[in-house]
Amino acid sequence: MAAPSSNGGPAVRATLPWRRLASFASLPLISLVSSVVIIPVIASVAGAQGWAAVALGQALGAGAATVLQYGWGFTGPTLLAPLGPAERARLLWVSTLSRLMLAVILVPAAAGVAAFLAPDGRVLLAALTTVATATFGLSAFWFFVGTGRAGHAARYETVPRLLAVSGSAALVLATGDPIYYPVVFLAGQVLALGWLTVKLASISFSAQTWSEAFAAFRTQRFAAGSDVVVAVSQSVPTSIVAGVAHDALAVFAAGDRLQKLAQSAIQPLFNAFQGWVSESPRESRASRMKLSVLATSVSGVLVGAVLAIGLPLVDDVLFAGEVEVRYGVAIPVGIALALYSLTSSINFNVLAPAGRTAHIFRSTAAGAGVSVVAVGSLAHEFGAPGGAWAIVLAQLTVLVVQLSGRRRPQRAGAPAPAEVAGGVSVA
Repeated sequence: MAAPSSNGGPAVRATLPWRRLASFASLPLISLVSSVVIIPVIASVAGAQGWAAVALGQALGAGAATVLQYGWGFTGPTLLAPLGPAERARLLWVSTLSRLMLAVILVPAAAGVAAFLAPDGRVLLAALTTVATATFGLSAFWFFVGTGRAGHAARYETVPRLLAVSGSAALVLATGDPIYYPVVFLAGQVLALGWLTVKLASISFSAQTWSEAFAAFRTQRFAAGSDVVVAVSQSVPTSIVAGVAHDALAVFAAGDRLQKLAQSAIQPLFNAFQGWVSESPRESRASRMKLSVLATSVSGVLVGAVLAIGLPLVDDVLFAGEVEVRYGVAIPVGIALALYSLTSSINFNVLAPAGRTAHIFRSTAAGAGVSVVAVGSLAHEFGAPGGAWAIVLAQLTVLVVQLSGRRRPQRAGAPAPAEVAGGVSVA
């Protein structure tokens, strides 16, 4: 017999949304294959320095993309839940318009930083890669998560990206010029994003729409602040290593890039769970939160173990013999991935549905601060392994601050982060 719930009725036992998980998890795995394939293509054609330029551009572009998301990944699925089709299409356009305004300023700035830090002779390659990667920030994946439409995500984003990356890889191999990677990918992204917007968004340039787009900068500020500090922790480490330990850049960037690719395999789990938690009745929300954190964390541990053990065994193939990644880097990379899975699930599946974006901001800001300081000091002293262990310290910092939330009052129906992480109630 089920134990009674807080409202006196039988407790609701949550079961995992297997169909939703399978649908959303399969999409980045498809993209992951193409992203992994491009690594040896670039390394074989452009060498270690060319790979370092692309990796730098990808890191800075990913940071810009995270800022461009402007918190919609945290709040968007929850905002969509009560809306009808017309209101959802309007919200998608308001989100896109506000992010385009931000992109006009942010993307050129990120490209300029990439050009400044790029290896000699690879300025244009690094800058264009930054611009191309930054377009991920205009993604509507949050919209597909909120509506539960994995098929739309595949049609409008995953498949077009796969085609763009495949086409760019073919051109790079055919011409021997790595510049075709960012050029073709950027063109593909622009076409796909335009197609998505025309088909799914309610496009309007009325005064009210502009007002709502500008208002989003205010209403999304806490969630966006979290995205900004996540961007710092995700992209700045590679830039710091480029400045303080340039000889270690290629190895650190190799481990960091593969960790980011592995993160893309974990991300759909907590994204899919976010919609599942947000749409749940209050009496089953705590149970769904716990299941979400447990499933995502276990997946992160498994993928992290594969990365830690397997990366040194396949680095020669992945990087065409140009970059060697040993266990001194692979082990902390795997540990950091496991911690990322746990902290991200707490953010997206516990704190965001509970409306605690301010606490998300505090934890991510603490982690970003530790990341900047630790990478700068440890990479300078110990090279790539030091930089990799600094990322582990940053993720541990995020977790500690998240769990401190047990002392703060919770929204009704939402357990404290420490309760969910531990799987038991905390007095």
